[in-house]
Amino acid sequence: MRATDAAAISLLSAFAYVTLFHYSIIRGLELTNLFFYMDVWPTFIAAAGYATAYLTTSYLKISYNSKAITHIGLTVSAILITYWHLPVNSFFGFGVCPADLNNPTLYQLKRISYFAVGVLLFFAVNHMSKPWREALAIAFGKVMGWYGFYLTLVQTPLYVAPPVIYTVQLHHEAGFAMLMSMIALDFIAVTSLVNHYFKDRTTQPYPIIAEKR
Repeated sequence: MRATDAAAISLLSAFAYVTLFHYSIIRGLELTNLFFYMDVWPTFIAAAGYATAYLTTSYLKISYNSKAITHIGLTVSAILITYWHLPVNSFFGFGVCPADLNNPTLYQLKRISYFAVGVLLFFAVNHMSKPWREALAIAFGKVMGWYGFYLTLVQTPLYVAPPVIYTVQLHHEAGFAMLMSMIALDFIAVTSLVNHYFKDRTTQPYPIIAEKR
């Protein structure tokens, strides 16, 4: 078994185990931790969708190669992620976050949406070159980082849907966590990008002193 297959199976097993046997803990964290509710758990759901798409295409030998899939996947994913981050009292007028915590239908729809995001991202990035994938990760990190910076500056809560009320402190903590996540994501992406461009280069000693002619 390949390492990627084992990692995908392990992730799906962990997702199934937590969902089936420890969902009360997940629910409690969603109600009390804004960063977990907005980013950590949705990312885990999307990762499960990504792993499902990977295993399905790998074992069923499904092949595809279309730029349209890349464009559609990235566009739809961006729309879904943006929509589920819009606060209820946003000026757009149709935000739902965190009202889904009070509505079982919205709650399940959001989870299905993030699972779909994972599937869409798999098909979107699977045939992208490594530099483009790293650039996408850096761009995503910048969006998350700037929004995190905004959350660290708010003076009144944005995400409020009684009885769920995230305090200003929780907004600031979530914003700081998003900024730290951006830095970590940038570091990983840049390290991977540098490795991609220089992994086949032969190493040479640094010329500290110029050789005499």
